[in-house]
Formats: sequence, C-alpha cells, structure tokens
Amino acid sequence: MTRLARTGVAVLVGLLGAWAGMLLWGHTVTTLGPFRVELASSYGPGETDIELPPFGRLTADTHLAPLRLRATLQDVQVTRLTSTLSDGGLERLADEVERDAGTRLRSLATRVLLAGAAGALILGLIAFRRDAQRVAITVVAALVAIGGSQALALATYRPEAFLDPTYSGTLALAPEVIGPVEAASKRIDAFRAQLTRVVDGAVRAYTSVQASPLGNANEIRVLHISDIHISPIGFEFARQIADGFDVDFVLDTGDVTSFGTPVENLILQNIPAFHRPYVFVRGSHDSMGLQARVADIANATVLDGTTATIDGISMYGLGHPVFVSDRSQPLDGAEFAAQAEAACERVHDDVDALSSPPVLVAVHDDRMAQCMAGLVPLVVSGHFHVNSARTENGTLFLRVGTTGGAGPTLFTDEGASLLSAEVLYFRPGTPPQLIAYDVITQNPDSGNLTVTRELVEPPSLASPSPTITGTPSLTPTSSPT
Repeated sequence: MTRLARTGVAVLVGLLGAWAGMLLWGHTVTTLGPFRVELASSYGPGETDIELPPFGRLTADTHLAPLRLRATLQDVQVTRLTSTLSDGGLERLADEVERDAGTRLRSLATRVLLAGAAGALILGLIAFRRDAQRVAITVVAALVAIGGSQALALATYRPEAFLDPTYSGTLALAPEVIGPVEAASKRIDAFRAQLTRVVDGAVRAYTSVQASPLGNANEIRVLHISDIHISPIGFEFARQIADGFDVDFVLDTGDVTSFGTPVENLILQNIPAFHRPYVFVRGSHDSMGLQARVADIANATVLDGTTATIDGISMYGLGHPVFVSDRSQPLDGAEFAAQAEAACERVHDDVDALSSPPVLVAVHDDRMAQCMAGLVPLVVSGHFHVNSARTENGTLFLRVGTTGGAGPTLFTDEGASLLSAEVLYFRPGTPPQLIAYDVITQNPDSGNLTVTRELVEPPSLASPSPTITGTPSLTPTSSPT
C-alpha cells in the first residue's frame, strides 16, 4: 500500500472515529434560563433542530457546515418562567436565554471537539495498534474536520432562518395556532404585564359594591375552574380570583393538560400556590398518570368515583371515561357523546349507594351526570368552553368556560376564548345550600374583566333542589392603562 493510500485510510478512520465520538459523548444537558435543555452536535446537514416534546420539532437551515445542531427541551422550571415573564416579559426571557446560550454553546463546541478526538484516538488504536504515526493522523483528521466545521458554522450561521422553519409533529399546526410571531408576542407580553393589575382592580371594585350574597362573610365560597389546557396564565388568573374573592377551596373539573403527556405534568407545580384545598376531577385530556401526580400534591384531593367533604360541602366526582391525547380529534361526535352518557349509570349507582345525596356532583362533561337531574341539587362541569346554566327537575347544571382561554389558542389572531371562572356561594347548614354564584370572565384582547352575579332560590318544601329565580348582576370592568 502506498504512503498516500495509508494516509487516506488513517484519515477515513479518523473521520469515522470522530463521528462515533460525537454520537457517544457530543451532547450535554444544561440550562438556558428557566429551561433545562439537552444540546448535541453531530455530522449532518447544516441545520438546527429545536425539539419540544411532545409537541414536535422545528428545523431551520441555519448554516453551511456539515454539522447538525440539536436542542431538546427536557424540563421547564415553571415558577422561574412565570417570575421572569411577570417581571420583564418576553424581552427579559429572550435576553436570559440568549445570554445562557452563548456560554453553553461554547462549552458544547469544546466538548464535541474533544469527543471527536477521543473517538478517533480509540478507533485509531484499534485499527493501527502500534503505528503511532497513523494513530496521530486519525486524531489530527478528526480535530481538523470538527474544528473546521465548527468555524464554518459560526461564520455562516443565520438566526433569521428561524423566521421560516419547517415544523413537524403537532408543531406543524404552529402557524395557525399562534398566528404571526410579532402579533402573538406583543399580545402575550401586554396581557401578562397587566393581568395582576386588571384582575386585582376589578375584583376590589366588585367586592366593594356587593361582597356577600348573605350580607355578611359567613358563606362558604368555592372557586370552580376547568379547561386550563396547560396555560400558566390560566392558573394565574384562577389564583387572582381565589385570593380576591377569598374562596375556601378550589374545584377543578379537568382538562388541566391538552395532550396528556408526562412533560405537561409540569403545569401541576401551580397547584400548591393556591394555599388552600384543591379538588380535582379528571378531564378527557388528562391522563391517569397526571391524576396520580395530582393525588400526590399535599393540598390536592382527587375525586374519581369517590367523595370528599370540605367545609361541610359533600362532593362526588368521577373522571372522564375517555382519554383523548390529540386535541385535533373531534369531541362532539356521537361515539364520544355516547361514552360520556354511558358513565351516568356509574355516577347514579355510586351516588345511590351513599347514605345521603352529596351537595354537588362534579364531572368534566355534564352528560356524564344527566341522569342525576332531580336527584342532587347541583352538577358542575366544564368541557364545552362556554359558560352556561340550566335547571332540570330541580337540579342546577352549571358549566364553566375555559379558565385557560382554550390553552395554546389563547393568543391567536382569530380571537381567543374568554378566561372564565365561577365563585359559588353556599349558606352554611346541614347540608349547605347554594344561594348564588358569580361568573367571572376576562377578555384577552381588551383585558376587561366582568363579574356577573346570579342569585339562586333556596330550596323549598315542594322542591328540595335549588332553581334560578333571577339574574341581578353587576358588571364592573377594568381596562389596561
């Protein structure tokens, strides 16, 4: 074999060793602001991948070098993320991530270079054993190939390529979900910056006019929320209401998440911040794993074919019988409705076995409790993202809208759902009686918050269950200034 051929073989072995070393050791897990991210680099087309499990991946043609960069989200420090957005908005978050990224990428480049050299050295020793010159050639070839690729990537990198990336997975819907980047960013930033002031001001304005349906502070107050759909803003909205109305406990009728994946369970870090009992009923987008995680939270109680009593209010709840991991799947079809309605037999049998009817039945979809009309005073639910109330055979069916503003669609150009919650007022007794409820909504576009009170007639001898008799309301609003 000629000397040139021998050198060529050594170079090829060095390149293969560098490739193997990069695959084995060319990655690291680090933090970028509030995000825990795995960074990796390997041979490949000049692209940068940002993977956001479980939603998918976006890819941009960012540079000319034969080096592929990958960032995979591992975890999110929700408390830190919320604090950063609250204090400085998206601009501060972007600055923090950009600052950390510069440092972390320099460390990654060094790690990849060393990993490639180590891979080349090991493979060179295996291939050439005691031929030190050829082993040295393999290491030099790896260093030149990787170092040269890194230098070329740095010289030709185009961040603007992310203005037109390729989406895969659920993120393929991203342009339709979030709308133009500039418009969505401005709306998120403005809404976050003013949420606390708007909610607090409107709540204080309302409570100063008519704080108590009883004329005193003896009633039991319950915050009813639903369909947060992994929205930190929805949780913050709910906490503002809980504090402003001084509720005794929170009742969540499900769909805390949207896809039922483990990474979404991070949103549950918001529950302890309520600092009051939190009762949870699983929705159609919530997994059994998420339900188990909720049950482990100190201030949380899960109802799933079970009962609980808080402040004298006895509650029965049952999780939704269907788990839907894909939000694009229609939820208004005949099969889905039939499965929800079939659960009513279970609800009826469970309640019938109790020594006395509960004060309320909590389900995600009120079709699960349709057969309870006339048997219990109150059924609370969510699912349909619309506030509504109806009375059937003396049973009041209350649906709350989406507390999270329908989750990821909150900032779409097409318009968002109102952030919605209800405060239920019960007169203490045996059993406690619902006497009024407030429907609280906030418009994500204008920031206006509206509170409307509905009075509920106390039960009579002829009708042991309450019915709505009127709709006296106050609708104070507070606009961003």
